[in-house]
Amino acid sequence: MVEVVSVPLEKAVLFVIDGMDTVNFTMGYAPVLGGIHGKTAVGIAHTEVLGAGAAITPIAHAMMGTGAVVVAHRPGEETVGRSFDYFGRTVETIGHVAKEAGMTIAAVGKNEAAIVLGGTDLLDISRLEKDGVNASDDKAVAGEILKIIESMGRGILVANYGQVDLSGHKRDVAGVIRAVQKADGIVSQIMARVDLSRTLVVIAADHGTNPITGDHNTAPTPLCLITDKIKGRVNMGVVHNLEIALTITSALGLRPPQQAVGRELLSLAVADHPDLNYLPQVLRQLDEIYRKESPRHQTGVGEVGA
Repeated sequence: MVEVVSVPLEKAVLFVIDGMDTVNFTMGYAPVLGGIHGKTAVGIAHTEVLGAGAAITPIAHAMMGTGAVVVAHRPGEETVGRSFDYFGRTVETIGHVAKEAGMTIAAVGKNEAAIVLGGTDLLDISRLEKDGVNASDDKAVAGEILKIIESMGRGILVANYGQVDLSGHKRDVAGVIRAVQKADGIVSQIMARVDLSRTLVVIAADHGTNPITGDHNTAPTPLCLITDKIKGRVNMGVVHNLEIALTITSALGLRPPQQAVGRELLSLAVADHPDLNYLPQVLRQLDEIYRKESPRHQTGVGEVGA
C-alpha cells in the first residue's frame, strides 16, 4: 500500500531536462537544482529499462508517467504518444488518473512530455513543439511554464527542455554547460512562482547524452523533489525514474496508475531511516505482475488475424 504524505498537494510540476546525466549536471553551475534553498530531496536516478540497457526518449517518458516498464510512440502528426505494455495494451498514466479526478493536465516543450500524461489528445493544455514552441529555447519554455502555473488549478504540468540533449548530440561540451545553467534558471523561475506548501516540483532527466560521443548513455541522472514538506537538503540515495509516477500521484492524493511499481519518494524523503535501495522492491513487484500474466505466445496477441 502506498502511503500518502499527510494532506495531499494541489499541483505537481515535473520538469524533464532532456539528456542531463550526472556528469553533464556537474559541469554546469546549477545551485537551484543542487538544492541550496533547503527544501530539496536529491537522488541519483537509474533511467534504464530494467535488464535492457539505456532507455530511448519515448520509453523513458513512458516509464515516468506509468511507473511501469513499457514502450511508447513518439508523438507526431500520426501518433499521440500512448504507452503500451508487452502485450500491446494501453497502459494507464498519471494523466489518466489525474483527469479521472477532475484535474488539469498540461504539457510544455518537447512533444515527448505528452507521453508522461498519456498522449497529446488527452491534454487540457498543450504548448509543445507541435504547437510551435521551441523546446530548446529556455525563455520560451520558461514563459509557457509560468503562464500555466499561474492559470492552472489542481493538476499536473509536465515540461521538457531539450537544449542539453541537443548540445550533447552536437558534441558541444560548452553548449551542454550553458544549457545546464539555463535549465537551472528555468527551475529558479519556477521556484519563484509556485506555492511550495501546495506544490510538488520534480526535476528529472530522461537519460544522459554524452557530448564526447554524441550518443545517449546509461549514466544515472539527477532526481530532485522540492516542496515545503521537505526540510533541508535530503539524500534519497539511488532511485529510479519509474518511481516518479507513484510519487506524483501519492503527493496529489490520487490512486497510482494500475501497473506502477517502486516506492513513493516523498515519504522516503521525509522518513527518519529511509530504504535507499529501490531494486529489491521493484523486482518483487515486477515478479508479482508477471506471474499473473500468461506468456505472450499463449494470449494470441500479435498473431496474424488476431
